[in-house]
Amino acid sequence: MYVRRRGSLIELLWNMIQRGERRIIRVMVLASVLLLVMQLSAVRDPLEFYVSVASKVEAPPLELPALANADLQQSAKTWMITLKATPAAPIRVVQNGTVIANLAKGEQQIAIQSGQIQLDGIGINQTVKVQVIKKDNQLLEPRQNQIFIIQGNIQNMIIK
Repeated sequence: MYVRRRGSLIELLWNMIQRGERRIIRVMVLASVLLLVMQLSAVRDPLEFYVSVASKVEAPPLELPALANADLQQSAKTWMITLKATPAAPIRVVQNGTVIANLAKGEQQIAIQSGQIQLDGIGINQTVKVQVIKKDNQLLEPRQNQIFIIQGNIQNMIIK
């Protein structure tokens, strides 16, 4: 006579969990392989893929419309402005990467173009006030008597 041994409920539950775990692992491996095959089929020629991405990045520049060109011509106008540094300090006035003036003597009259200029006070250990003393009447920015505080940093000034 054959006696069938009944396993405990815990053993039965443990065996079901292990079978489920094996199935989940098989499904994950199959999904990973399927994903890899799909990605490889999408990119048939890697060189062609990289060339297409590079052509999108290195697209030719857009042409400026006529209004933008007129605005650029107007912005090339030269203006006169007088800046005063208190106390006098070697603050460099930079436009388009070129130093156009130095405020070491305190007050300086400068010919500038519309756009942006930088007041470069890097390396100066004291606090310096740079004030707009005189400017052309047609300039909207900077304002008359506007003050910029330089504390060993760079301040940007808009000229328009």
